[in-house]
This record gives sequence, C-alpha cells and structure tokens, in this order.
Amino acid sequence: MIDLMADCLQGLRVVDLTRNLPGPFATRLLADLGAEIIKIEPKNGDPARAFGELFK
Repeated sequence: MIDLMADCLQGLRVVDLTRNLPGPFATRLLADLGAEIIKIEPKNGDPARAFGELFK
C-alpha cells in the first residue's frame, strides 16, 4: 500500500522547543509526515534522556 500522507508536510520547518516525552513524540509524528525538524535543547540535553536511569 502506498502511504499518501508520507510527504504531506514536505517543505514545512518546525522549531522544537519541547521537553520530556509528549512534545518530542508529537514532533516525531510531524517529521514522519515530512516536516524538517530543528530541535533546540538545554545545555544538559532533554531531561527525558535520564528517565531510564531511574529504573536501574
């Protein structure tokens, strides 16, 4: 089956200032639809990157 939605956001540029999980997940969905994403994070990176360490 051909994915007709794959490039529907082609040419759109999104600046992502979100943190933790919901925002970056939504940005990923936009990227999957063809948008160009510019991710801006704090110096220490996205705090969600340390979530896995809580469960060790």
